[in-house]
Amino acid sequence: MLSGSLGRESLPRLVADVADSLTPLHVAVQYRLSGVTEMGRPALVLEIEADVPLRCQRCLGLYQQPISLRTVLPVARDEVELARWESDDPMLDALVAEPDMDVVALVEDEVLLSLPVVPEHPEGCCPVEKLI
Repeated sequence: MLSGSLGRESLPRLVADVADSLTPLHVAVQYRLSGVTEMGRPALVLEIEADVPLRCQRCLGLYQQPISLRTVLPVARDEVELARWESDDPMLDALVAEPDMDVVALVEDEVLLSLPVVPEHPEGCCPVEKLI
């Protein structure tokens, strides 16, 4: 098992995606990566807990977006095996085994993919709603 904590200095794409001149960025990402066998295939289980500052598209105020993910990623031996798996299941999200896999980039990818398309405060928490 591999685990750790990442701050803004380790996540340049995430910081660029959520940053603007008014956003005080305090990004903290906790992750844990472990190996399992899933459906007869070797796989990685990636668990992520994070709070990401986003700007609400309704009121333009800042809020913290909590992220809690558990992703199972099958690991293929090579590109040929991955292509076979993907032909059997086009929706399969899998990786090719690499001895020097960039875990930080993998974590950052998963966090970016989990962000809402239109960031908004949770229902009933946006200050604009109180003005209407």
